[in-house]
Amino acid sequence: MLGPSTKCSKSRDRRGIIQLEILVSAMLLGALVSCMVGLNYRLLGVVKDTKRYQVALHEAANYVQELTSGGLEELDQRIAQVRLASDIEKVLPGGTVHVQRIEDRTGIRVLVRIVWERSGIPNSVELTGWVSTQEKSP
Repeated sequence: MLGPSTKCSKSRDRRGIIQLEILVSAMLLGALVSCMVGLNYRLLGVVKDTKRYQVALHEAANYVQELTSGGLEELDQRIAQVRLASDIEKVLPGGTVHVQRIEDRTGIRVLVRIVWERSGIPNSVELTGWVSTQEKSP
C-alpha cells in the first residue's frame, strides 16, 4: 500500500513543478518581448533621425555648390533667394535654412545652416564653401 500512494503524489508534484516552470518561462518571455518592443521603437526613431540628417546634409551641400559655383557676381542676390524646397520641408519638421556670407582673411565664404525640430533638442547641419574670386578660363 505504501508504494502506489507515493507514486501518485510524485506525479502530482511533478505536474505542479512543470506548471510552475511554464509560468516562469511565460513571464520571462513576456518581459523579453516588452523590452524588444521598446528597443524597436527607439531604433526606428534613430533611423528616422539619421535619414533626416542625411537629407539635410545633401540639401546643404547642394546650396553650397550652387552659391559657390557662380562666383562673386550677384552672390548676395543668390543668398537672398535660398529657400527650403517644399518636399524638404515635409521631411524636416520645422526646417529652416540660414545662409551667411563671411569675408575674412581666408577669403569669401558662404555658411549654410539647416535647422529642424527634433524631440528633445533641435538638430542642425552646417557646411561652409569658399567662393572662387578667380575668373574662369575657357
